[in-house]
Amino acid sequence: MYSFFSKLKLIHRPYSNQTNEVLLPNELSEIQWGLIRYLSEIGPSTFTDVAAYWGVEKPSVTPIAQKLVEQEIIYISPGIDKRQKVMHLSPKGMEKYEQGKEAMYLFQAQLLEGVSQEEIKVAEQVLEKVRANLLRRG
Repeated sequence: MYSFFSKLKLIHRPYSNQTNEVLLPNELSEIQWGLIRYLSEIGPSTFTDVAAYWGVEKPSVTPIAQKLVEQEIIYISPGIDKRQKVMHLSPKGMEKYEQGKEAMYLFQAQLLEGVSQEEIKVAEQVLEKVRANLLRRG
């Protein structure tokens, strides 16, 4: 029998691959979508903010942001501290967010077919606790 963590690992790659397929018509990758969604839901943010939220090093965010700047989906402005750079969604980025949000909503709804709201809530609570334990460990 698979353990809880094995089951998590087994869904990661198929979910990621299928997310990329869903976002392909919007000319976005899963990671680009993640940054667009973050900026839409959280608001203008620094590279450090995004890196901390994702649990990655700041340089990991740079190529993703640069690609979105080239596509005019985000723009970067100086922060309060001139060394900081703040990412913002452009009007084109807001449009991409709405398109991606609709596609992802339909995709995720299909994945949750037959799963009750109560089951979803319990799963979310378990994952939040596991994440908190991971963060406590460092």
